[in-house]
Amino acid sequence: MRPTIGISAGDPAGIGLEVTLKAVPGFLNSANCLLFTDRLHFERGLKSLSRETIPFRWITETSEISTESVLNLIDVPTCSELIPWGESSLRAGQHARAYLEAVSAAANRGEIHAIVTAPVSKASIGADFKGQTEFLSERAGAAEFAMAFFAPTFKVVLATVHLSLKQALAQISTESYIRLISFVDRELRRFGFPNSRIAVAAINPHAGEGGMFGNEDAEILGPAVVHCAGLGISVTGPHSADSLYYRAHSGEFDVVIAPYHDQGLIPVKLIAHGESTNVTLGLPYVRTSPDHGTAFPIAGMNKADATGMASAIACALNLVGRTSPVRRTERV
Repeated sequence: MRPTIGISAGDPAGIGLEVTLKAVPGFLNSANCLLFTDRLHFERGLKSLSRETIPFRWITETSEISTESVLNLIDVPTCSELIPWGESSLRAGQHARAYLEAVSAAANRGEIHAIVTAPVSKASIGADFKGQTEFLSERAGAAEFAMAFFAPTFKVVLATVHLSLKQALAQISTESYIRLISFVDRELRRFGFPNSRIAVAAINPHAGEGGMFGNEDAEILGPAVVHCAGLGISVTGPHSADSLYYRAHSGEFDVVIAPYHDQGLIPVKLIAHGESTNVTLGLPYVRTSPDHGTAFPIAGMNKADATGMASAIACALNLVGRTSPVRRTERV
């Protein structure tokens, strides 16, 4: 049976719809692609692609999904005015959130196998919106979740996400790392990656250099690694971060757990820009997203590179094929 991939169109002022329409044709023969958007912005987005065409079909509910090689579309109720290209606005954020609400509800009902999210602007959606990862995890009632990035040569999992560096470091403890390492091992096994070699990245330069540059690595991260290794998990560290990511890229490790957002994302985006995919661990379905933002300055110009969106769709299909994610109704 062909998997059904639900795609949220992202911020209508950005490049989300453009990269989606450019990437989707390559998957219409292997998946049922269902785009959550609205008629007004979809039609504008299709026109902006000039000579590029795509077969599509509007439906009202997921039971009507066509298994033919067409893009299925669901019209999400929004306001009737076009959002200007390239401008962050509350109206644009309302559209993006509505698409996300609709695709999330379908996934939580078990009607689609995976979600691929186009980029949104947190500023446009509002101060209560921390990110799509947090939004989807809350809607799914996920007890544990984590943001991960799957690149062709290695994976990165973030211990903390959208926080200031001071706030992120304040949240790190031995107990939180024991839970995270165990969770990452379970999730990777669930997605068909058994016995993954997990490396914990240090917080301080040179992993603290024996206490010269801080004791957090020896006193907080080290005990967590020892505890989890004693449980049979293939985990080592903390390793000095300045060389760890290249070591993982070279094949020494499968996964790196980064203590804070930028330490993990700078190397993965440098090494695999456009090829790495944001994956949410802990959801009852597969969720992926491209590793870039809304790119407001080039929105509507037919200049956006769809490689990241294509990678996100391909990754979602791969993960769906590797495992059968637990449906929400089956959770206890």
